[in-house]
Amino acid sequence: MSAVTIHNSDYDLFDAWLHKIYETTQQDNWFMPTEDIISTGVCLRVEDGYFRVFPYENPALVPFEAAVRGLNPVVAVKLRSAAVTAAIRKILPTDVCIYIDKDTRIQVIETIDELPQAEKDQCGAFIRDERSLVLWSYSLETMIPLCKEFEEKLIKHIWRTRSVARKESPSISTSINPSVTNSDAHLNEKALGSTEDTKEQPIQEIVQPQPSPQRKWWSWRLNPKDKGTASKDNDPEKKREERKLVLLGPLYAGCGAALAAYFVTAGVGILLQEYALDHSASRFGLLVTLPIIFCISIFFCLQLIGNLSLILGPVAQYHENSMYYSAVRPKPNPEIDNNLPHITIQMPVYKESLEHTISKSVFSIKKAMKTYARQGGTSAIFICDDGMQVLSELDQLERKAFYANHNIGWTARPGHSSKPDGFKRAGKFKKASNMNYGLNISIKLEKFLTQLLEEGAEDTPEECLEDRALKMAMDEVYEESGRIFMPWGANGKSLRMGEIILIVDSDTVVPEDCFRDAAREMGESPDVAIIQHESDVMQVAHHYFENGITHFTRRINKCISLGCANGEVAPFVGHNAFLRWSAVQDVSFMENGVLKQWSEANVSEDFNMALRLLLKGYTLRWATYSEGGFKEGVSLTVVDELARWEKYAYGNVFFFGGLSIHLSTALLAHMFSYDMTWGSTGKEVERSTFWIEVPAIWRRFKLSFIICFLCIAMMIIFTTNAVPFEWQIPGYQWALIIPLSLVVGCHILLPIVLNPWLMIFSY
Repeated sequence: MSAVTIHNSDYDLFDAWLHKIYETTQQDNWFMPTEDIISTGVCLRVEDGYFRVFPYENPALVPFEAAVRGLNPVVAVKLRSAAVTAAIRKILPTDVCIYIDKDTRIQVIETIDELPQAEKDQCGAFIRDERSLVLWSYSLETMIPLCKEFEEKLIKHIWRTRSVARKESPSISTSINPSVTNSDAHLNEKALGSTEDTKEQPIQEIVQPQPSPQRKWWSWRLNPKDKGTASKDNDPEKKREERKLVLLGPLYAGCGAALAAYFVTAGVGILLQEYALDHSASRFGLLVTLPIIFCISIFFCLQLIGNLSLILGPVAQYHENSMYYSAVRPKPNPEIDNNLPHITIQMPVYKESLEHTISKSVFSIKKAMKTYARQGGTSAIFICDDGMQVLSELDQLERKAFYANHNIGWTARPGHSSKPDGFKRAGKFKKASNMNYGLNISIKLEKFLTQLLEEGAEDTPEECLEDRALKMAMDEVYEESGRIFMPWGANGKSLRMGEIILIVDSDTVVPEDCFRDAAREMGESPDVAIIQHESDVMQVAHHYFENGITHFTRRINKCISLGCANGEVAPFVGHNAFLRWSAVQDVSFMENGVLKQWSEANVSEDFNMALRLLLKGYTLRWATYSEGGFKEGVSLTVVDELARWEKYAYGNVFFFGGLSIHLSTALLAHMFSYDMTWGSTGKEVERSTFWIEVPAIWRRFKLSFIICFLCIAMMIIFTTNAVPFEWQIPGYQWALIIPLSLVVGCHILLPIVLNPWLMIFSY
């Protein structure tokens, strides 16, 4: 770092932040010797590859600045305080971490030069030889709160473990060690509140368990002690929870089917009675419609039985764990907690806004990664970016810089081309082929990395082995395409798949402490392939359409939770779900000579994945113990919601009032093999007005409007003498007119009533 002289008149906003952070975090410098003060400071990233250090022109901070440059956070602080020194003096030379509390462990490295190789998501590291602490953050606003939070935890840790004898190291200067007087040496520990002089207790034993509430006679909810999520035995095998199979769901389904069968047979009885009167057998031709009538009526019957079960049936199963349902988070398991698996967070993205959508999701995930790292695990973000190669050059550079600054691995494929020799993004909905493309590169990366390790290759200062293997993998994909389509990608370390994958969308919020729970549950249940979490809704617009869709989405998720608690097989909705990577590999398949994990021939690739896993004998599980911590975005406009219903037209038995024409279009497209595709739904709020929406509504709903107005004209004509008498439908035939009128009216009103921007008459 070259010497830089900054005068008062040259101060900018970066200097203001440097001074503020230094003043707030270096308060112990008033009590430190001068030789210790000069080695503490703040390092702030001004631009890519350039950092500014305060205090200025301090040669002692040159190694600190070089280490932070390799680590590449937004800001880092180096601290030397009495608490930091006391904590480091307690550890053994072989210790690689310090347990600050039961959920926080911070790594210990030997020298400041090892900082670039530290676990980045822990956002902290003790330096053994300097008896110092380095904290860093990827956001300026969180640096000061992080330091204050860590200082408070460290003080509690020092006081909790105060009876442990100090471990001195003769090679380290003791200039900052406090002197111990004769009276200090003979202080009575009991006078300070200690009842006995014991060795340091494990964190798990220090934390006192909270008393469980007493079960009341009027409460149907199970007492926590009755949940039986783990045995008190120390044997890890015996600690595994025995999951029972709840059969209430099949019972309710059987009752619903029996009720539907009763209604159908009652109709058959009427036919028999009429046959006994006139002996005309032609009416029995209606029997061919019985399967269709049964399928239609069973939905109503299931809803009736389900609602009665909620009113009169048992509810204890909603608050306990079962084979397909997790209401209680897994208990601590030392065997798993000491060997936490690597978790990969896979996020497919397209053209969403980096500032308003992708970055917010990444920051939420980074909080969970930091918590998991401090619990002893490792994780990485893997973004499958389908928009990178089709965005403008400025947007590409912005995304690449963001990914690099936050240690995100990413892959990108060429844009879709309609030309015969152009690149084809397979699938009706491109998410599956996007993830397959990224996973293909990741699998090739592992192959070449193994090859490099067998050859004895090592990391270089310019390039790590993972990045070298990534280049080889992308070159192989390029060769397989006939040297036409070159994939893009970066940060090979983050592209390596972990034992567990968390699938998220680009508009997602995750709980800060969820990774370890997934690792524990996966470890205790080797047959579980997917843990699908119940999602709440992340609202951004708060207008009446989004509020309505939010309410609808929450009710659907709650119904799924109730069904799974009753013993129905858990669904996989495609996001906010933890997947076992070995299980995904187990159900992979070859297509056109390429190994694929996700089906590109189905619109619902998640449903296809769930079926293949079930056929292989794996279990899917629905979890609600996150209590709404997982959040998903919903459709912000009626057009997006309509497109979503079109995608899933095969699964709709009932056509809502304003959807039937659009869903019929999708069904006919499937029937006649018309290539109908859908993009991702809008993630950002796009402000609009009446004058923008009216032309857009006409362009999008022109076909349905034409059909509806033709139907209105037909209804009017059929009431007049323009048609023969036997074909006329007079106005008093309301049983024939009202159904069609409702369908036509709903189709006309759908894009108008459900569009909140039509109420804004801005110019």
